[in-house]
Amino acid sequence: MLRQLAKSAMYRLAAWEPLFGPARRRRLGGKAVVLMYHELAEDGDDIEAWTVVKRTDFLRQMDYLRSKFDVLSLAQAIARMTQPNGPDRPVAVVTFDDGDRGNRDILLPIIEALDLPATIFVATGQVQDRTPYWFDRLVNALQVDAPVTVSLPSGSSAAYTINETRGAANWIRIQELLSSLKKLEPARREQVVDDMIKRIGPQEPRYRGIAPLSISDVRELADCPLVTIGAHSHCHNILTQIDRRAALESAVRSKELLESWTGRRVNYFAYPNGDFNDAVASAVVEAGFEAALSTVPRPWGRGEPLFALPRIGVGRYDSIDVFKLGLVGGIGQFLN
Repeated sequence: MLRQLAKSAMYRLAAWEPLFGPARRRRLGGKAVVLMYHELAEDGDDIEAWTVVKRTDFLRQMDYLRSKFDVLSLAQAIARMTQPNGPDRPVAVVTFDDGDRGNRDILLPIIEALDLPATIFVATGQVQDRTPYWFDRLVNALQVDAPVTVSLPSGSSAAYTINETRGAANWIRIQELLSSLKKLEPARREQVVDDMIKRIGPQEPRYRGIAPLSISDVRELADCPLVTIGAHSHCHNILTQIDRRAALESAVRSKELLESWTGRRVNYFAYPNGDFNDAVASAVVEAGFEAALSTVPRPWGRGEPLFALPRIGVGRYDSIDVFKLGLVGGIGQFLN
């Protein structure tokens, strides 16, 4: 407890505006920050998932962002950042990955009320099939009050007990489990996750569950002039784990579906899990995209390659101080 209090005090001091403001302006002048979110929920929704940010926290973050940055669409940001010179005031871009239900129910009204441009990268497989991807299915199954212990397949001694605690500490255990599962071959992983969910069994969930957008939801989002729809693959596999042909097919399929659903051109791609290499990036280029975003957590400088753009993740357990320091790449970068 004392250690956590000391850490919070350190972040609060580092993010104190008279101290942080000059450093932010010095480090971010002429640069851009691209923020990566996934899902929003109402403040009273009880879910243990870093990917699901509370509405009030998101509004507070946007209030700060709009006071210190030019918040632009992704297209506007690319236009500015590909010019050799430009305004010194930094740029911010707000993005959401996966294409979950809260993007329509909670985010869209905020976008319209705040006149806030945002890019939503939709993974089309779950929208088309009306079934969440494996990671959300498992997170949904873990939203119960009792502790749950799950193990990886035979041959591994790893076991993970979830719900012994709450909050960020509980998410660390969930994230460890998800990270281990990501190392499995995709088809094998699906089977392992299905088996885990069966062993957890039917219990009363604390939260209604993370669920995908519908096709009509995607169309409604695309009809908002402040929203840019981007592609996040069709399969949402880690594209470096599959061959280039499969990665290309997934990228092309997501682009084709989104364009057919919305009637709008889809120019931008976000790599699932942020993972890419030269083969994956070349497949995304071949699929007809104009830029692609990773999850490398740092600001974006002028002239950087458009198919390896960095993004800074924002999650449920991030205080406003952690959020502010994340804009410059984290407290480590701030203290250097």
